[in-house]
Formats: sequence, structure tokens, C-alpha cells
Amino acid sequence: MLEHTDLTAPLVQDETPVPAWKPLYLFNIYRLTIATLLVISFIADFSPSFLGQFDERLFLVTGWFYSGFAFANFFTIQRRWPSFHIQVLAQGLLDILAITLLMHASGGVYSGLGMLLIVSIAGGSLLTEGRTAFFFAAVASLSVLVQVTLVGLIYYGISYTVYTHAGMLGISFFTTAFLAHILAKRARISEALAKQRGLHLQYLAQLNAQIVQNIQSGIVVIDRIGKIHLFNSAAQRLLHISKSPTGHLLKSIAPQLAEQVRNWQKSSQTTSSLFRPDTGEVDLLASFIKLTRGKSANLLIMLEDATLTTQRAQQLKLASLGRLTASIAHEIRNPLSAISHAGQLLAESSLISPADLRLTQIIVNNSRRVNSIIENVLQLSRRDPPNSQQFSLAAWLQTFIADLISQQGLASTDILLHVKDTGFEISFDPIHLYQVLANLCENGLRYSQGSPLFELTMGYSEESERPYLDVCDHGPGMTEEVKAQVFEPFFTTNSTGAGLGLYLAREICEANQAALHLLAHSPTGCCFRITFPTISD
Repeated sequence: MLEHTDLTAPLVQDETPVPAWKPLYLFNIYRLTIATLLVISFIADFSPSFLGQFDERLFLVTGWFYSGFAFANFFTIQRRWPSFHIQVLAQGLLDILAITLLMHASGGVYSGLGMLLIVSIAGGSLLTEGRTAFFFAAVASLSVLVQVTLVGLIYYGISYTVYTHAGMLGISFFTTAFLAHILAKRARISEALAKQRGLHLQYLAQLNAQIVQNIQSGIVVIDRIGKIHLFNSAAQRLLHISKSPTGHLLKSIAPQLAEQVRNWQKSSQTTSSLFRPDTGEVDLLASFIKLTRGKSANLLIMLEDATLTTQRAQQLKLASLGRLTASIAHEIRNPLSAISHAGQLLAESSLISPADLRLTQIIVNNSRRVNSIIENVLQLSRRDPPNSQQFSLAAWLQTFIADLISQQGLASTDILLHVKDTGFEISFDPIHLYQVLANLCENGLRYSQGSPLFELTMGYSEESERPYLDVCDHGPGMTEEVKAQVFEPFFTTNSTGAGLGLYLAREICEANQAALHLLAHSPTGCCFRITFPTISD
């Protein structure tokens, strides 16, 4: 499952760019390497003959100092103290001083060690901004000129004239500083642009994660072998899964959905048929989109709660049924009323025999039954849109049970109410809910035996994030054949029933974006569950 990310959080915490310390660290490795090689080669006596030829002691002391300075820099860089710019400035100046002394001890500009100053100036220019790069070049040029003057006075006298070489070296310093400065400037512009685009991509990634995480549709992404790579919270709720299944096989987490994937691979249809997971509470509809990236191909599965789709289809069906029944009802009710009235008049006649009186009663009873069927069908087709309200289910059930006990003449012990959680409200049309529960309770009273006759259990499912209400009786249960048709219209096991009670109850629940299904059945009774919709904030 995707984790929650905060889009308002800053994307970059450190004011100093983290990559700026890494080049300084790498340049210090170069500094330590050069200083160590010069000292070791001089001590081992396999260095070029010009190294330290004028002052061996100065060369050796400067080399050891330079190596120790480079080694100490690792600790200051790691602790990031003092600041980055101070460290670059100090290290650059000490590089110039140390290399100038080494060059002086080795005979001056003829030794070729002045080329190391070019590397130091280039490194300092890449690490700094603005005038600092040219400051390094100026200091290095001045150091070389002073060194040349000192060598001429000390070792050669006035006749020592290599100022041309010193001047050329100084020009090289400034040229290197200028080119390195231009290169560093362009690199920083590119780095800033890359960072800006990186932050933008990071923001888009967080935004996409938020959209996927909070979208109402379930999102699942699997690979070729069925391994789950993405699973948002809506998919967890729809499939009734408590833990994050990312990294597991789909068939081990949701076998019904895996079966739909196999059917899609065989038929290549973009959408599946309606299915309900074993632990789910609503019917689902899956859509499949193949994601191809290079040689790999993943599968995007979008899960939709079929309640709304079913509700819309039901509204179209009811509209068509309403037009049909409106025309049929008028044609049937008039002759039916005449038949019923004639049967009643015939029963009041003094000339009718007792045997014929029984036949008139059959006429009246069946006329009433046909009229009841017509009323139920008209009620189904003309049902008003639900007037959903938010109210406490626990308080409402107390009133409903009291009314039911009074109407049916029951004892207070015949109905038990179990409340697992009272701290929630439901969104439902109270009149519709009364009609649904009255129908379920009448079925329970018809078949239930013993005490209590049936039980009501209300609670809140943490896994599906929906409140529910269970209505369980203690009757003889039902067979598998009856279970398969229990919600079909006009199906009944009662000879006097119309077979529309449970069908109407389920249609009413779907109209209120709820779900009614048979939760359990056994020889000791049946249990129906109403799953209410989630209340939006």
C-alpha cells in the first residue's frame, strides 16, 4: 500500500547543497595523495633529482606539513565546521603557500611544480563563486614572483632572470581561473535547473501518490507473475484486506480478483463481470489496462464499487417497470375490483349454499392477494428518491424495537439488541430503513423458534470502514437452492406470500447506497447484514 505523504512539507531541508561538500572531499583526497607521494618519493630516494635540490630540509618539512594539513581537512569537512566557503578559502591559500615553498626548495619555476598551482586554482575556482577564483590566481601569481625574486637574490644574484617564465605561469593562473569560473558558473546553472526539475518531479510524484492513495476507485498493479507492486487504501477497503499486500501474489490475497484476471487474459475484455470477494461486503467491477514499459509489462486493475452502477441500472429498470405497471395496473385493477366486489355480494346472498360460500371466500382472498402483488410492484416502480439523513443508529433501533414489540404483541425478551459501537452515525432514509427492517423482522418472526426470536447486532467494521447491522433469526435455516434465489423477485417458500419482500428490501438498500446480503445460514437460523455507506466529511 502506498504511504501517506505531506505535500506541504519542504522538499529540501539543508540550505547548503549537499553535493557541494562531496567535491571538496574528493579534492582533498587529491591534495593528500600529491603531498604523500612527494614526501614518500623524496624519502625513498626515487624522486626526480630536482626535488629539494636547493633546500632538502624545507622540502621535507613543507611536505610533512602539507600531508598533515590534508589529513586534518577530512575531519573539518566531515563535521562541516567551519563553513563551506571558509574551508575552501583557507585550503586554497594553504595549497598556494605549500606548493610555492616546495617549488622554492626545488629550484623555482624550473622544477615544474608550478603546474600543481594550476590544479589548485582550477579546483578552488570550481568550488567557489565570483571573485574568489581570481583572488586565488592573483595570490598564486604574486607568490611565484616573490619566490622567483628570492631565488635570484639568494642563489644566483641579480643575474637570475626568469621573470618571463613567472609571467607566463601567472597568465596561466588567470586563464585557468577564468575558464574554471565560466565552467563552474554553467555547472551551477545546470545543477540549479536539474534541482528545480528534480523538486518538480518529486512534487508530482508525491501528488500522484496522494491522488492514487485517496482516489475512491481501488488501484492494483501486478506484474507478469501476479506479484503486487501497488495497492491503495481503497482497494484494501473494497477487498476487505487489513494488511498491506504489496510484494505478495494476488492469488494469495484476493483469489476472486485473480480469477477475474485469468478470465481477462483469456477473453481480453476490458471489464470483468460483477464479483464479490469471500470477505467483501459489496459487489465489485474490475477494469484492466495493460502497462507496457520496455520489455516489462504490468497490469493495472481498477476496482469500482458496483453499488452506484447497480443503482443507476436499477433506476432505469424501475423507470421502465413503472411505465409498464402503470398501464397494466389500470387494466387489471378495475376487473379485479369487480370480481372481488361480486364475490363479497355473492357471499352475502341468502340463497348460496355453505359449499359455495367457501368458493366465494377463495375468490375474495385471491383477489386481495393479486391486489397486494400489484401494490408491491407499483411501490417498487414508483418509489420516491431516498431522503437520506444522518442519525444515530443505536437510538433509532431502540425506538424501532419498541414499536415492533407493541405492534406484534411480543415480550421484551423476544428481541435482543447487541451494540458493539455507539460512537457513529449512518446516512439513510429513516422511512426506507423502517421498511427494510420490518420486512426482515417479519421473516424472522415467521420462521424463528425459541427465545429470543431474533437478534439485532450493530457495529462498525474497521476493515471496510463501514457501519453494519445484522438481523439474525433462530429458525430452521434454508437450503442451498433457496439461498441462490432468496433475493429473486416473486420467489417465495410461503404459499401466501408474494415473493417481493427481500427483493424490495435489497432494492431499497441499494437506492440508499447500502448493501443487503445473506451473511450466514445454518440449521439454527439465518443472518442478514445491512452494510451502510460511509459518511463523507
